[in-house]
Amino acid sequence: MKKLLVILTLLSAGVIVSAQAATYKDVSVPDSVAVGGQSLVLNGMGVRTKFFFKIYVGALYLPEKADTAEAVLAESGPDRILMHMTYAVNKEQFADAWNEGFHDNNPDMSQATQSGLVQFLAYFGSCKKGDVITLDYIPTQGTQISWNGEFKGNIPGEDFHKALLNVFLGPKPPSKDLKAGLLGKNN
Repeated sequence: MKKLLVILTLLSAGVIVSAQAATYKDVSVPDSVAVGGQSLVLNGMGVRTKFFFKIYVGALYLPEKADTAEAVLAESGPDRILMHMTYAVNKEQFADAWNEGFHDNNPDMSQATQSGLVQFLAYFGSCKKGDVITLDYIPTQGTQISWNGEFKGNIPGEDFHKALLNVFLGPKPPSKDLKAGLLGKNN
């Protein structure tokens, strides 16, 4: 009886996180994750395509669901962008795509954001199918980049983080399906 009471107490406090997963285009991700000590929910998933190649399946985690870019950008808490690679990409392709995405969606980038982009690009190398990249934003620390669970580095500042979100959710996202999926409109 005591075990049942402890389990019920933990569940009501949100300490036990469901092990359920969401699947999109044969890629499974957890329904929730913890970032910066806060539980986040899966907002949505989408696929990044280039020509007819599926490059990665992306997932966006937020403190609570949001279905517009404006609502996501208005959030001040932690979040996660997960990229599950479904196609091999080399370092130069990553750099070109990130540069294009940042400049197309943030035409008035500050000098600090541009410096953050240079630092950000240094964390990206070539990848293979199956690699998982996470971009975790923790308000007091910045955007933390990890590759297959290995921490690569941190970019401080909310401005850089908002510019990064704009890459995915701005007027010229990598693909419209990816943006719609991250906003929960494909799932």
